Amino acid sequence: MYTRLENPQRRSRMRRIILLFSMPCCFIIPILFYQTSILKTTFSTSTLNESEKCVTIESLQTKDVRILILDEDFLRSIQNGTCEKFRKIEIGIDLKYLKNREILKDPRFEVIFFANETKKDYFDLRTEPRRIIPKRFESHQIGNIYYPKNIPQFLGFLKRSKYIDCLNLYIPRKGQKVFLNAARSAQSLAQLRDKLLDFDMFSFLNGGTLLGWYRECSIIPHTYDMDVSVFIEDINPKILDYFQSAESEFTLARKFGRINDSLELTVYSNTGYAVNTDVFFMYTDDYKNGTIINWVGGMNGNGGKYKFTYPKYDPWCAGDLLGHIFWVTCSPNQQITLEYGKLWYKDHPTTKYQWNESGKNVKPNGNWTKEDMKSVFFWKH
Repeated sequence: MYTRLENPQRRSRMRRIILLFSMPCCFIIPILFYQTSILKTTFSTSTLNESEKCVTIESLQTKDVRILILDEDFLRSIQNGTCEKFRKIEIGIDLKYLKNREILKDPRFEVIFFANETKKDYFDLRTEPRRIIPKRFESHQIGNIYYPKNIPQFLGFLKRSKYIDCLNLYIPRKGQKVFLNAARSAQSLAQLRDKLLDFDMFSFLNGGTLLGWYRECSIIPHTYDMDVSVFIEDINPKILDYFQSAESEFTLARKFGRINDSLELTVYSNTGYAVNTDVFFMYTDDYKNGTIINWVGGMNGNGGKYKFTYPKYDPWCAGDLLGHIFWVTCSPNQQITLEYGKLWYKDHPTTKYQWNESGKNVKPNGNWTKEDMKSVFFWKH
């Protein structure tokens, strides 16, 4: 009897013990599942919020590395005061930081290294394709972050940054007098390039200066002047007043034409190497059949007008002329062949070259009247 009574008692005790230990589990397990659910939800929400954040200059700060903002969309958002969603931002970093592996691993950045050579006036971006942009621009600084003050102009630098190389051909010359010092001429031309940029005007090499750059990576030594062009829609009329002012670093030697027709200026530096540079303003004829022709004008002392025509011009590549960045056509072989013929790679003495006859792309374009000449012809003597 004793044994039969003891077993039921033991079983009852066991039930109570099991119940005692199982009851907390009924509460703990749901709580654990609930907490896990909360953690998952919190992580997902955090990720979502991160993607919705706006990129700011402050959010890009780093230590010990000077950063130049190159990201075009981010620069536009700064300019317009809009939100650029959180993503990798394209930045430029000097090659001297090449061994800094931390910046390469930083998920905030798409890093582009650039060379900053003392003897060159441009940054050489190590991209594919290669790109170069001017060093000369004013910038804002916040911490170690730099970005341009004139964002539209800087975006213009990036738009025109694709590098194109010159041929560096050997050109035999015997008995020809050297008229221009190449290095000093290029420096003077860079001075003019910068002054035009001060008026938000982008210039590009044209005529004999384009030929000299592409053919021999230099200035043609027996030429008498240099040539650049500016699209007429990019003109800032204030530049005309500046060139004639007492504050100007340049002297206006000649002014032909009008803003709406065949405008051409000739200037030379007052502070540097005094070489005449012709600034031709380029116009566009857009025909109904879809043909687009670009042209620059010229005129003689009797009011005769001339027109130098080109197919649709594509000047927005960048080249190096003796250490200076200049913008050039992206198809130099085509443009030079059209102007100088298939034998452009051979030297043609300047003394035998007639500006209004020798070019393959020049033709007469009417005449200015005597009354017109009073306003379209200026020559400083």
